[in-house]
Amino acid sequence: MIEQNKSSTCKSFLFLVICLVFSSSALAIGENNHLLVTQNLSEKLQNDLADSNLTIKLNSVEEHKISGSEIELKGSATCLLTKQDNQLPLEFEIKVNPANQSVLDVKYNFVEASGDVYAPTSNEEILMKELMAKISRDYKTENIVIAIDAVEKMKGANDANKFLGVGEVRIGDMVWNKIKFDVVLDAETGKANRVVYRVEK
Repeated sequence: MIEQNKSSTCKSFLFLVICLVFSSSALAIGENNHLLVTQNLSEKLQNDLADSNLTIKLNSVEEHKISGSEIELKGSATCLLTKQDNQLPLEFEIKVNPANQSVLDVKYNFVEASGDVYAPTSNEEILMKELMAKISRDYKTENIVIAIDAVEKMKGANDANKFLGVGEVRIGDMVWNKIKFDVVLDAETGKANRVVYRVEK
């Protein structure tokens, strides 16, 4: 009876470990796909629009398996051109080889803005401009591309708007890196009282 209990406990433990491993792998694959989309879509738009100062906001990403050597990542996003103060909603299709995570093809189409397509608020547009201006001054370059993963708006002191966010950034010829930022906008003037960010290399 004791041996049976030990065997049962071992099997349960192994099953738990296997589940954790597969769960971690699935999470890693999801993060990699998200990063592939933001990086390659940003670079494609940067080249096509001849504008190095742009921000990508992903709205949705769906994964479809085409074959054992190819998957398709489809979804919608918004491209914010900071200099032109313009928002371009779009839909994209990116084909990837899952074995080596190489991108086979990147396609996108600009679409009409609608209620289910992300449209940044004026505050969010301002915070992105202030953030990119700060990075531009710090690194002495205008060749900056940011892909925003998430932004959370919070109420700051004296009715200021506080924004916390995460994403990916490419500065000049640097590789893509994770970025975390904390921006506080004055409620009356709309200008940034504070811009703090950390590029994680």
